[in-house]
Amino acid sequence: MNQDNSFILQNALKCINERDLAKAEELLSQELESHPGNPDIWRFLSVVAAFKSDYVSALKLINEAINLNPKNGVAYSNKGNILKELGRFEEALISFDEAIRLAPSYPEGYNNKGNTLQDLHLYEESLIWYDKALTLNPEYVEAYCNKGNALEWLRRHQEAMINFDKATALDPQHVNAYWQKGLSQLANGNFELGWQNYEARWTKPNPLHFQHPEIPRLEELTNLAAKKILIWAEQGLGDTIQFCRYIKLLSQTDAKITFLIPEQLLSLLSPLHQYCDLRSSLTYQAQDFDFQSPLLSLPLLFGTTLKSIPNEIPYLNINAEKKNRLEAAIVTSPNIKVGIIWSGGFRLLYSDGYLAGHRRNIELDQIASLKEVPGVDFYSLQKGEPAESELLIKKDAVWPNIINCAHLLNDFTDTAALIESLDLIISVDTSTAHLAGALGKPIWILNRYDSCWRWLRGRSESPWYPTATIYQQDLPGEWGEVIERVKVDLILLAKA
Repeated sequence: MNQDNSFILQNALKCINERDLAKAEELLSQELESHPGNPDIWRFLSVVAAFKSDYVSALKLINEAINLNPKNGVAYSNKGNILKELGRFEEALISFDEAIRLAPSYPEGYNNKGNTLQDLHLYEESLIWYDKALTLNPEYVEAYCNKGNALEWLRRHQEAMINFDKATALDPQHVNAYWQKGLSQLANGNFELGWQNYEARWTKPNPLHFQHPEIPRLEELTNLAAKKILIWAEQGLGDTIQFCRYIKLLSQTDAKITFLIPEQLLSLLSPLHQYCDLRSSLTYQAQDFDFQSPLLSLPLLFGTTLKSIPNEIPYLNINAEKKNRLEAAIVTSPNIKVGIIWSGGFRLLYSDGYLAGHRRNIELDQIASLKEVPGVDFYSLQKGEPAESELLIKKDAVWPNIINCAHLLNDFTDTAALIESLDLIISVDTSTAHLAGALGKPIWILNRYDSCWRWLRGRSESPWYPTATIYQQDLPGEWGEVIERVKVDLILLAKA
């Protein structure tokens, strides 16, 4: 490699590290024209494609790099990461093994293998490989953070925190470690530290975008009378339903509040009009507001602890006219009436650090075993794909007596009105669960193993929603035991 070629590759690598991917790709593509046989160019192009989430192209590019230099262990480690993102975990492990064979002193290969084992739920085994990486490099920050994540999965939370602390001690700017600390602290009820570390969501790599930075950030709650404050919803619909309760608290400072929310929630959250100007879009100049804050930063501002959670319910209400209309769908019978939601769809859960949204969902065939409980009329409140179509296709064979209400539910106010006519809601962790809790209806939440911090750790009740009962999954992906517990309690409720 000549000096000019090396200089260009160094510049390209610098651009990659700074996430200036367009410039990196431009430099590498130009260099490729004159040096098509240089495997490093192909490998760097693969890294660019991977950072752009174009893993199919990244795999083709890394394979070309390996064809040109089949003895490059780093390239095999890169390939393993790409295969992991494509969900081809077994192939990824083979690639990491080859990386370790070719480059036994390269700690990233061991760390990356540990990450793939985590994705396969092999947490104990993943710890072995993180420790190997840390033996090679005792200051390997990412390995400490990843090891902490594995220990969290194993519910060895104190050990996990030790590893997160090591990561931040070595690199006080390592945002992901603060983020994972925050999630663990919040789940443990340590809100004092948890809310502070939860602010790392704005600087860690994820799609969350900090909005309205041109307006000064709200940092304290004093002297806000007549101040104009913009509060904006930042995450999912369920998060907005859960944390909109803080708008009433904020209004007690006599500030003039504008609350910016998704359009789907405008009608549902209309009771908040008495405390704020509720909008789904806004045209403004920066000087129109004195301060702004993301919605989920309000608990930090209010110094919320477990004992001070504002949990007066209901804090939302229903449209009485809609309730009267929807009651026509309710079957007249002596049975208790139970609404069911078994899927929250497959959106990415970047807000709480997890990419695989399907982990919160249950297969219709599995949850349909609830039909065995006598004395219950079941109503499907399921909206959205693929669950809505799944019910249409499988209903007659799997759950013929469930009453499908999808055609009645045009927006959240319809869902709220129907919930009000039912005795109980049984739901996975999705926006409807939050809605039932905000309405003060009994809600049984079927909660995945890697529980969202909002439901806290090791609890069957929720300080956020006094009418909620939480059924926690004890093993990753294992819903059978959870459903059996629900059946036992449902039998007792139906007999009461």
